[in-house]
Amino acid sequence: MKFLHWHHFLSLEKDFINTLEYVELDQANDGAFSIVYTKLILGICSEIDVIAKLLCKSIDPASTASNINQYREEIIEKYPNFYTVETLIPRYSLKVSPWLRWSTDKNPDWWKAHNNVKHERNTHFMLASQKNVKEALCALFCILLYFYQPEVYASKLQPSPELLDYDGMPGHFLFGSSVELPDIPR
Repeated sequence: MKFLHWHHFLSLEKDFINTLEYVELDQANDGAFSIVYTKLILGICSEIDVIAKLLCKSIDPASTASNINQYREEIIEKYPNFYTVETLIPRYSLKVSPWLRWSTDKNPDWWKAHNNVKHERNTHFMLASQKNVKEALCALFCILLYFYQPEVYASKLQPSPELLDYDGMPGHFLFGSSVELPDIPR
């Protein structure tokens, strides 16, 4: 399948969108948690792990990066402004900067929540929240833009997401001559 990881992301995005019929995407619901959010955060962060490893390999084929700290070092070394990428959720007038904590050599709160849910769900089930799932989904979107950068710039990454968008694009997720990722000139 062409763009396998992109299609996986779109499937995860669709699953998240389905939750919005029951819990509105709103700051008041940031702490809402559920079994569905648990499945989503585990699936999304698993895919982030896969893509981060692949991105590191694309940066340096000899890369042995295998955890979030190593991914951070290698990705930020190549793309020092990676953490500045914002994801838009136009339907809700939201902007999310899911990698911003990398600017301080720390990992995002949603990643810590994911690890806690994965390893100690019995005490951290509440961290499988709407906010953490939303931010993880946005993080996956951002890292995929870098992984698929040639296709992004050539307007070949299709179909478009239904919920997420990237700042600076004309219209909803229309890759074209005006989109530019930090640290990757056209």
